[in-house]
Order: sequence, then C-alpha cells, then structure tokens
Amino acid sequence: MKIIVAIAFYFLYWGVCFLGTGTDKKNLMGLRSYPEEVQNRVRSDHQLGKAVPKGKSTAAILLSNLLLFTVVFSVLGLALKSVLGLNNYLSAFWYFLAFGEGLGLFDLLVIDLLWWRSTKRIRFSFLPEKKYYQNPKKHIESFWRGIPLFAAAAALAALIVTVL
Repeated sequence: MKIIVAIAFYFLYWGVCFLGTGTDKKNLMGLRSYPEEVQNRVRSDHQLGKAVPKGKSTAAILLSNLLLFTVVFSVLGLALKSVLGLNNYLSAFWYFLAFGEGLGLFDLLVIDLLWWRSTKRIRFSFLPEKKYYQNPKKHIESFWRGIPLFAAAAALAALIVTVL
C-alpha cells in the first residue's frame, strides 16, 4: 500500500507539472528551471520580457518548498496513518524520507530528463527549437537541493504525525 500511495502521488505531481505548462504565460511561472540561455532570451524578448515574474532567492524557494512538503506529507500521513502503518516517529520518518527522495528522483528522471526536455509544452512560442531546452544542469541542481529538503520535511512531518 505504501508504494501504491507514493506512485499515485508521483503521477499526480506530474499532472500538476503538465497543467502548469502549455502556454508562454504558464511557462513563465517556471522560468527559473529553464537553461540560462532560454532565460536570457525570454528576458530580452520585447513581449515576454515584461511579463517575467520577479525572481525569488534560493532560500525563499527552499523555505516555501519545505513548508509545502511538510504540510503535504503531514496531511497524507494523518489521513492514511493506519493504512500506511505510521505507528511511531521512525516508521513515519523513514516512509516520508523514502517518499520524498523517491519523488525527487521521479521528478529528475521521468519529469525533467525524459518528459520536460522532449515535450513541446514547455517551449516558448518565439523559441520552438528543442535544442535550447536540452541542458539538464538546472534540473540536476534542483535534485541535489531537494535531498536535504525532503529529509527535513520528512523529519517535521513524522513529528507532526506522531504527535497528532
């Protein structure tokens, strides 16, 4: 059951990624995950450059993701506590850690390296050539930042699920 819940969530996450792409306006929201060359071209585009969202610091992004995944893991853990066998802190921590790190790996391998780099949905209308979207550097960096982030979210969510 633990694996089924995780896999279902991973594909739900992919669905959210899918729905967050497809138009220039939607793609602008995730501009920071694009290769630098694409970001620079978008910023210098006379139409899209005006619509580029204000940049956030890495610390702000990590903090908001920590809050997001702590809440998601906690809600999931509280809703499915008995089904998932989250009877104590360690069982909850190890589950959330595996769940989070698995999500990070799924995001890197399936979403970023397989789907994202191949789909036309993420390409900006003025830059449709696939070659500009192939550099995986941003995705790999994000994966490495996610490792401690998911560990921290797992620790916090396990505490919440254990106490409540």
